[in-house]
Amino acid sequence: MAIAVTTRIRAKLLYVLLILCVFGCYVPVFAGGAEPNKPEDLFEMSIEQLMEVEVVSASRQAQKISELSVPVSVISAEDIHYSGLTSIPEILQFAPGVDVIKLSRDRYAVGVRGLHDLISDRTLTLINGRSADSPLFGGSEFYRYPLLLEDIERIEVVRGPGGAAWGANAFTGVINIITKKPEDVLGGFVSTNIDEFGDSYTHLRYAEKDGKWRWRTSAGYSDYGSSDDAGAGRYVSGKPTLTGNPLLGIGFNNFSARDYFRSFVFSGEAFYNYSENTVISFGTDYSHNVLGSYEFLGYYPSGNGWHETVRSYVKLDHQFDDGSSGYLQWSGNFANSWVPCLMKWFTMQNDIEGQYNFKVGDSHDVSVGGNFRFIRIGTEASNPSHLMYSGEPYDEQLAGMFLIDRWHATNRLTFESQIRGDWYSETQKDWSTRLSALYALDEEKYHTLRFSFAKAYRSPLANLRETSTNRISLAGMGFPGFWAINAMEPSNEFDNEETWALEAGYTGKLTDSLTLRADSYYQRFAKLIGYRIIPDPLPLGRTFYQPDNIDGADSWGVETELAWERKNARVSAWYAYNDFQEYMSHQMIRSYAPAQHKVGLTGRLFLDDGWTLNANYRYTGTTPVVGDTMIFDVGASHRLDLSVAKKFAEGRGEVMVGVSDVFNKTNGPNFGIGEVTAHETPGRTFFVAMNFRF
Repeated sequence: MAIAVTTRIRAKLLYVLLILCVFGCYVPVFAGGAEPNKPEDLFEMSIEQLMEVEVVSASRQAQKISELSVPVSVISAEDIHYSGLTSIPEILQFAPGVDVIKLSRDRYAVGVRGLHDLISDRTLTLINGRSADSPLFGGSEFYRYPLLLEDIERIEVVRGPGGAAWGANAFTGVINIITKKPEDVLGGFVSTNIDEFGDSYTHLRYAEKDGKWRWRTSAGYSDYGSSDDAGAGRYVSGKPTLTGNPLLGIGFNNFSARDYFRSFVFSGEAFYNYSENTVISFGTDYSHNVLGSYEFLGYYPSGNGWHETVRSYVKLDHQFDDGSSGYLQWSGNFANSWVPCLMKWFTMQNDIEGQYNFKVGDSHDVSVGGNFRFIRIGTEASNPSHLMYSGEPYDEQLAGMFLIDRWHATNRLTFESQIRGDWYSETQKDWSTRLSALYALDEEKYHTLRFSFAKAYRSPLANLRETSTNRISLAGMGFPGFWAINAMEPSNEFDNEETWALEAGYTGKLTDSLTLRADSYYQRFAKLIGYRIIPDPLPLGRTFYQPDNIDGADSWGVETELAWERKNARVSAWYAYNDFQEYMSHQMIRSYAPAQHKVGLTGRLFLDDGWTLNANYRYTGTTPVVGDTMIFDVGASHRLDLSVAKKFAEGRGEVMVGVSDVFNKTNGPNFGIGEVTAHETPGRTFFVAMNFRF
């Protein structure tokens, strides 16, 4: 394949070569020194060790995968690294039951078992157990998180309601991103990734351990051109009928894609061992993003947008002499943004949280805790087409308490109960629960059955409760002051959305190298919030939307995963059947339903002399939009990613070449909810990545 080398690509190739030269000079210097710290690779573990891997997202405490009360998939640092990808949503699509739609080069719709859109807050996203979602919009805004991929230890994906452990809006699932500790990445590290379009992703890190101190600091920069620059970007409009309004669905085909973005990230974290039983940790992360504008509800202004995000925390962990433990922490999530098609806004979120873990007798492990959250939101709209918020700025408060009890009734039988109550100043009090029974079929606990009941809820945030906007002026048709699209504030107070789930699962070691996990569920939804279409009181063909609790839905499915592990190879295959049926025909719930059929296959082979081969495949069936008459379903797709890596300089350096999305030259166009236009995004992409440890 011939690739035209543009000025932009040449400049970035020179930049990569400079990094190679500078750090290549340092490799021999460190070759005779101490070995750099090397975290344990999963391919070096036995099946027994893999089943002993501990996760924290199921019940806020470290638990073995075979003992979880809810299905959890783990994406390891190794999975992230050998994928060669530079986007968290693209990595998440290789996890069972996760739905991912690429809307543009920087914006994705991500959801566990569907109900996903860019700002659909039914899947809760955490970073190290701390909320990462926007308190204004909700949703998983991965493009603005101050995270660097090589700093991630693992991503835990909880499939099913997680409100009893994490509170409001852990509705269909939880995505918890866990970062690496300084002691696991001691020394220096530099990596860079460049693709055939000249897009780049660079990461620098240094970590050290000295006496009672451990610390890490990281910085990174990424630069991605628009879909047009990458040979895609064809624009299309939504359905031309569009509730009978001929203005919508025409006039956008000549627009160009402006989905370029640049991002700078800084991340720092430190741990201080105050005593043998007490650790104080603190950290601050910062990101600054510049991105091109996009269309929303027919409004597509020119100019760039930007986001600034600061995340900080201070935490005190203590281990008591009687074996109990606990922590107390403050965390802050602060953001300042300007998006031309929306408005300018800021959010300030402060959270005080504590948890205490103790035993009751020999058979009960108990955790109790709670949090109090303060939120301040301000907006600034400079023209009538921006989102308008009445009565801002908003000062909001949330408080919650939880109790988790794990009772080992016998050697084989375990019961786990989780219950949580929450109060939100803007809506109502509510509660969540998860009740589970786990039974081991054999004394070695190689085969375990799980049965669960769960209840969770979702609270509507300010963007749903307070916003209104008017789009596409009819002044050119002789009707000044009238608009084709009109989004109205709700006429009544919202009720929380609610969900109840019944689940059954099996985890088993079939042979010394083969494991099987199978999980099934039925989930009922009530009071789902969507938009009602209000008739135009005048014969102008205008569309009026008003949010309301509309109706419920049912969801059901099964997810299976088969993994085969050897010392030098790993193969896993999974299948997810996720179905969804709303009660009301054309019920608009501001999101996509899950793709009914999803299949994944991952293979990794470690050869002699430092070679590693990696392949990731995913099939996604048609993803239907729920009730929105403006946009199209997302068609079925196949995706294959391939990479080859070679270590050198005694394992301190590595070069990787690969191609992502082999089967597709372009993807889409895929619509976001509320958008009446969409454009193609690049598909097949060749890349080269290099990294050094010193």
